[in-house]
Amino acid sequence: MADLNELKKAAGVRAADMIESGMFVGLGTGSTAAHMVNRLGERIQNEGLKVTAVSTSWSTTLQCRKLGIPLIDLGEATHLDIAIDGADEIDPQKNLIKGRGAAHLLEKIVASMADNYIIIADSGKKVQKLGEKFAVPLEILPGAIGAITYKVSKLGGTLAVRMGAPGKDGPVISDSGNLIADAKFGIIDDPEKLDFELNKMPGLLGHGLFIGMANKVILATPNGIEEF
Repeated sequence: MADLNELKKAAGVRAADMIESGMFVGLGTGSTAAHMVNRLGERIQNEGLKVTAVSTSWSTTLQCRKLGIPLIDLGEATHLDIAIDGADEIDPQKNLIKGRGAAHLLEKIVASMADNYIIIADSGKKVQKLGEKFAVPLEILPGAIGAITYKVSKLGGTLAVRMGAPGKDGPVISDSGNLIADAKFGIIDDPEKLDFELNKMPGLLGHGLFIGMANKVILATPNGIEEF
């Protein structure tokens, strides 16, 4: 059985090798996406690949700077040929939960601009129904936290503001300066409906349900790479 990290690296390499010279590229965040970014840096260095990239987080931005991957500000981008990112849960319809890294709002903006949205992950992220393992991350305007907590409860969920790791006081704040919270709904039988209801909430700037957005999933499994 192959090492999980090596499989994640193989998935990242597979996705990075889909990038062609001249493309505008969205680069995601997370452990599997980091392998993809490393491979892209190798191709730029060794093959002379020419790309223009946007990043979904400060961690990815710093990695790109270290590897010499040319970046433009997300606000300058209007269209992307391809975006490659990870996920926390993936159902058989390629619907996703994302946001454990608190970058889901910027990730969704990037995904929405891409002609081809590719998800790379390990097989532990595959579920039959969303909500089996994780809550739905939310990015909330601080002044709306009370209203959003109430509205989530009316949908049958419970909301908790995400707190910093040990050694960091206070709540987790997104790269855009907003509160990160997690809404637990249990098994989500109708992700399209929940997506619609969350999208209607003023002050909820973004949530971690990515419904009907992914074009391809590249999954690192104990038996190798699976694509669907």
